[in-house]
Amino acid sequence: MKNLTKKVITGIMLLSPALAFGQNINPSVPKTNITSLSGVESVITRIVNWITGLFFVAAILYIFYAAWLYLSAAGDEEKIHKAKNQLLYSIIAIAVALLAGTMRYIVASILS
Repeated sequence: MKNLTKKVITGIMLLSPALAFGQNINPSVPKTNITSLSGVESVITRIVNWITGLFFVAAILYIFYAAWLYLSAAGDEEKIHKAKNQLLYSIIAIAVALLAGTMRYIVASILS
């Protein structure tokens, strides 16, 4: 019982600073820079650019992983096959990222 009391008191002490974040100092609604449809388009474009960039980073990391698998295979055919498949999947991921990044322009050229 004494141990439980210590844990409860410790939890309350650790969480009490979080109560300060609940105070509403400025009750006004935050302003956004989205005032028209072009603002929504710019936000979506930024999100797609971020996701495409993260996709490229992940694909490059997988290429490094495939190289590490290949170098550490030491002649084992199964590990070499796994490394080659990993490299193939990385190349496919880069192709998909390129397609995703240019999809906006492809759709815009079709619609206009």
